[in-house]
Amino acid sequence: MSAKNIKGPFWSNCLLEAAKAKIRHPVKVKVTVVPRSEARCPHFLWSDGEYDYDFGVERRLVGAQILLFYGYIRRRGLGFNQKYKERMRKAWRRPPEGEEGTP
Repeated sequence: MSAKNIKGPFWSNCLLEAAKAKIRHPVKVKVTVVPRSEARCPHFLWSDGEYDYDFGVERRLVGAQILLFYGYIRRRGLGFNQKYKERMRKAWRRPPEGEEGTP
């Protein structure tokens, strides 16, 4: 599913944007937390029941960049958030490359 940038670029982070969406529509919006994303930190996504959203960029964030960065609110098809959460769960369960045979 490809993402459509619907707002931005502006300075923020995924937690702030998910919280703002939840505050604006407390009943309608559901927040999904991915404990470890590609950036090795929590990632917050949200859904309004019609689409899934997140705040991010199409590059790897490192170090303090995860706290505040210049990014976009991205909209994806419904179901993306859960698929992403499951994909990250599987990716982090896998042993690191080169350590497959070690106990």
